[in-house]
Amino acid sequence: HNPHHLRRSTHPNIRRERETARAAMTSTVRLGAVCFGVFAFVFLADFMFASHRFTSRAVLSPHAAVSAFVDQQQRPDAGAFAKRVLKADAEQQQQRPLDPSLHGDYRRAKMDDYTSKRTAQCDEGGGWQSVDMPRSGIFATSLYGNRTVKPESGYPDLEMYVGMQACETFDEGAGEESGWQIYRFGPMVGVGGSDWHQVWLTPLPTPQGAKFITGKMAAPVDERGAILGHPPIYSHHVHIEYDGVMHALEAHGDTTCSEEKGGTSCYLRSYPEGYGLPFNPNLPDGKADYIALDFMLNDLREFPAPPMVFYQEVALKWSAREDVKPLSLQVSHMSPGYRHPFSTTLVTKRPSFLWSTSKWLVDGNVVISPQDQFPWFHTHRKFCGAAWVFAATPEELGLTMDLLQVVDDNSHPDQPTGETDLVWNPPASEDPIASLLRRVGESEAGLASLRCWLAGSEEEKVLEHVNATDASPAYPEAWRQNWIEGWYDRAGEFHCDEWSFAKGEPYTVVSLNGLDDRVPDLGLYTQHGAFLAAYEPTGDQIGPTLEVYGAYKESQDSTLYVFQHNWSPKEMNGIPYELLPEELRADNKALNELYIQNEFGVDRVQMQGRDYDGETAFFINGRTHKYYDDAMAELKRKKKAK
Repeated sequence: HNPHHLRRSTHPNIRRERETARAAMTSTVRLGAVCFGVFAFVFLADFMFASHRFTSRAVLSPHAAVSAFVDQQQRPDAGAFAKRVLKADAEQQQQRPLDPSLHGDYRRAKMDDYTSKRTAQCDEGGGWQSVDMPRSGIFATSLYGNRTVKPESGYPDLEMYVGMQACETFDEGAGEESGWQIYRFGPMVGVGGSDWHQVWLTPLPTPQGAKFITGKMAAPVDERGAILGHPPIYSHHVHIEYDGVMHALEAHGDTTCSEEKGGTSCYLRSYPEGYGLPFNPNLPDGKADYIALDFMLNDLREFPAPPMVFYQEVALKWSAREDVKPLSLQVSHMSPGYRHPFSTTLVTKRPSFLWSTSKWLVDGNVVISPQDQFPWFHTHRKFCGAAWVFAATPEELGLTMDLLQVVDDNSHPDQPTGETDLVWNPPASEDPIASLLRRVGESEAGLASLRCWLAGSEEEKVLEHVNATDASPAYPEAWRQNWIEGWYDRAGEFHCDEWSFAKGEPYTVVSLNGLDDRVPDLGLYTQHGAFLAAYEPTGDQIGPTLEVYGAYKESQDSTLYVFQHNWSPKEMNGIPYELLPEELRADNKALNELYIQNEFGVDRVQMQGRDYDGETAFFINGRTHKYYDDAMAELKRKKKAK
């Protein structure tokens, strides 16, 4: 939550520097690792040559590493696994829709198209409109905390005013059937030291003609609307909440890419052409779709830094076309640990594994588009080395509860370790990746169950180094001053095979955690692991958009689900929805809780789901919002006086 690492700027006024850096990068010899990458395969090399350092930088060909492991295992599914690992061959032969080396150009082109529309129709075309939030029935509060306020001590309570501007753009030649709904919130003023800018707002005004959300953009911008990178601003979280599902449309500190993979252009993430998330703000009887916003930004410059004025820009790409294919989103989190902020769990400083398991609720296909960054994996990259998703239960992978132990090297006075802070620490004498591969390779599901993977490498960076800056004439603008030298989180590249699934089929997400040796001791290691998959239904039921905090084992008796507020199953236990008891149909939360229990064998379900009114109540509860209360009281007084 308080990273100290830097990156090259992507501000327009130093575009020439960026182009120079990009040209230098394209002339560099690429290492070609697509699955585990150099970072992960070094682990295998270390194992085979009896070196056990967590982040050794030895060089080993991915082909050699995998071939040696497969030869050692002599298993038929290990050969299938090797095929997945060596996807670099297929990419070099252009068997994929887009050469991975061009992903950065593709992503920059999407962002350039967005900013050009915004400039023409909002900035120069006069499209910006100030939104009177109290009179529009919009709840909003903004809280500020200086460098002394930390997440473990609770939210800040110094209230600040926050404004909202909105602008709607339209795509050329689309007959006003598609475009962007853009919002800008602020101003905010940062002075460095990881000061905290927290905003809650609901509901966002949305285009009334929209039928689908087809993408989002969420980035900090300066006073001229130029996108700011990481640093100087850390997007701790930007939750664009779809129907009460917090992480459906999200951005975090690992959203930006390395320069060669798109840089700040990765703040824009849209679905593959022709797909969209169904959205209808005009449905009756409490069924209308809605969007809420919860974001927290940190100014990472070294304190004291010159005051920097900035804004948060959020945009929703929408379509009213009838030929868009509907998709849903499923976000799978690791099980939360012991009362840690933001539903995190503690991990050890030394290598350790987390995992969680979930099930698909309908028949479908995972939507896979590497250039569009789907699927996606969110984590704290400074102490996460790799991640995998398997189409199997933990037990089928050999990941059993007896492997887990309570975290033993991560104590903090404000974050006590609890009995639910569980990890698997492989033997210190064994390379962690080799331990995982051996266990999975010898399991019932085997390595052939692998579907997705991520690992840092020189080509697919999950950390990027940037030099320090100062307040000299070389850095005339406040946003460029007082950067701290170090390593900053980057998105990396998440790879997936084609993946079809049936209702009730399980999957397990595994992550390897432990401090990267390039990063100084952070003192506290609270980790996320969120697998975000867009999926296309193949049956007669459009699945829910939801998030699930998965369990360590298939039979675990308690799992937390967060469903979009207006989704209902078409049938339950063979009974059509229309024939279910009226009182059950009137309570979606209770209905979906019963559905999970009966259809998927989960004994005890924690179910959340917030409709329009519930979202407002949730945001208001326990937060400082006197400015909002005063405005609403005055409007009520004036209405009564009339």
